[in-house]
Amino acid sequence: MRTPLALSNWKMSMTVDQSLAFVHEFLAQAGPLADAVDVVICPPYTGLYPVVQAIAGTPLMLGAQDVSTEPGGARTGEVSAELLADVGCQWVMLGHWETRRYHDVDDEAVNRKLHQALDVGLRPILLVGEAAHERERALLALQAQLVATLKDCPAEAVARMALVYEPEWTIGVSAPAPALHVEMGCRFIRGWLGAWYGKEVGQAVRIIYGGSVALEYVPDLLTIHDLDGLGATRKGRDPAIFAQLVRQIARAKGVARDV
Repeated sequence: MRTPLALSNWKMSMTVDQSLAFVHEFLAQAGPLADAVDVVICPPYTGLYPVVQAIAGTPLMLGAQDVSTEPGGARTGEVSAELLADVGCQWVMLGHWETRRYHDVDDEAVNRKLHQALDVGLRPILLVGEAAHERERALLALQAQLVATLKDCPAEAVARMALVYEPEWTIGVSAPAPALHVEMGCRFIRGWLGAWYGKEVGQAVRIIYGGSVALEYVPDLLTIHDLDGLGATRKGRDPAIFAQLVRQIARAKGVARDV
């Protein structure tokens, strides 16, 4: 059985003091849930070092929000995979729609970032999903994105990744994609991975949904068989709400019933 996964992406928010307060309060609220569900926190770069110190000895895991396409050198304003690993990151997000919108990151660049991450032992959190203008041909767009971003990636590395299905048109709106649409996307991703890398890899990869996740929509989303968890941003910065989200994931996926 795949361990459920909860992702909190803080984007360009949370001071160091706010980050440390979040960790303290979330752990108090979550209790044993943090052992039942893999919880990955992705602070801004300024919070990585203090957060990794704060979560030492806890089940929480640290992720970064992005990484450079290059291993180092004259890349002012960027951060290399080696530096992220050195600070204590275990995971790194790749291909978020905001990096595509604002920094002209394309599939080829995401693939280069992915290989940089793998070279130093970071586990990629690969974000995929159709653009707003591709909504009517979402599966074709997903297939093209998967082929390009996972180019030359070995099966054993893919099996240890997490994929986030996050269509562009669900970012920053009031409601997530309809559950039937999310189900279609997650089923396609898992089926494509199984066909491309083998059934075992397809079954091992964890797929979560991100995109305007709010608690009232969570029960329907978590009934989706191929969905292993959820990612949150605005709700992921509130420790009490994020703990509720993790609790719902744990119960829906059968790893905790009495918490």
